[in-house]
Amino acid sequence: MAGKLVEPKVIIDFNNNPVAMLPIGFYFDDERWDAIWAEYDLKGSSLTMDDLKRMFPDDESLKARSVKRTGSQLGEDFK
Repeated sequence: MAGKLVEPKVIIDFNNNPVAMLPIGFYFDDERWDAIWAEYDLKGSSLTMDDLKRMFPDDESLKARSVKRTGSQLGEDFK
């Protein structure tokens, strides 16, 4: 079942506690599944985006996308 996620995925443990939230486009396979659970077991709490970035530094889905600001998004329009 390897491939890129087409929608966000929340991994939960058997107590329905969140383990990790994976973004759209995240490449997901068995090795990454095992790595996420191993890190969760070590940390003892939910993985943050920073944890995922550290674990998978080459995954493009974990990198911030630049936002192009237009005039309609500037503060002058909101008075």
